[in-house]
Amino acid sequence: MKAFIYDMDGVIADTEPVHMQAEQYVMKKMGVELEVSYFQRYQGMTDIMIFEDLRKQFGVKPAAEKLAKAKAYLFNKILHETHVTPIAGSLELIRATNELRRSQGLKTAIASSSSDDFIAFVVDDLGIRDHFDLLMSGTNLPESKPNPAIYLQTAAYLRVDPRDCVVVEDAANGARAAKAAGMTCIGFKSPHSPNQDLSICDRIVDSLKSIDLSSF
Repeated sequence: MKAFIYDMDGVIADTEPVHMQAEQYVMKKMGVELEVSYFQRYQGMTDIMIFEDLRKQFGVKPAAEKLAKAKAYLFNKILHETHVTPIAGSLELIRATNELRRSQGLKTAIASSSSDDFIAFVVDDLGIRDHFDLLMSGTNLPESKPNPAIYLQTAAYLRVDPRDCVVVEDAANGARAAKAAGMTCIGFKSPHSPNQDLSICDRIVDSLKSIDLSSF
C-alpha cells in the first residue's frame, strides 16, 4: 500500500442523510414527491449527474445545473448551521494514516463527488486538512462515480500506481469506481448509507475501527 484514499460523505462525515433530504426538497418544489430512500441510489454521484437523471425520469424542466445549485444552497445552509458530524472511527483512522504518512511516506487523499468548497469546509470544520496530500473533487471531471475517473486522477496526482492504492467507500457507486480503477477497496457498511451493494469490495467492515492498516 502506497496510498490510502477516503471517500468523504458517509465515510468521514455523516452527511448522506442531509444530501438526500436536500435532493428530496428540491424535487418536491418541482412537483415530484419521492421518499427520501429513493435517493440512496445516487450516493457517490455528483449533483449534476443526479439531477440530469431525475430530469430524464420525471420530466422536470429546469436545467440540472439550476437544480444542483438549489440543492447545494440548501445543503450548505443546513451544514453550516449544525457543523459536521464525523462518522464514528473516521478521525481515529485518519490520524492513523497520517502517522504512516509521516513515518513511512504513505500518500493520503480524499476523493469525493462533493464540490471543492464543501470538501474544504468539512476538513476545516473537523481540523484535518493537514492530514492529506490531496483533496480531490469529482465535480470538474466529465464522469461521476461509478466511472473510475476520479480515482485514476487521484492516483495520477499522487504519482502512485492504482494497484498500490487502498480506498474506503460506503456507496456502491464509489466501490464500483474504485474497483474499475484497479484499486483495493474496503467497503464500509455505514448505518447512514443503507441498501448499498458492496459485494464488489475486497473487504467489508461494519466499523472503521476494525480496519487493520498493517494488513495492506
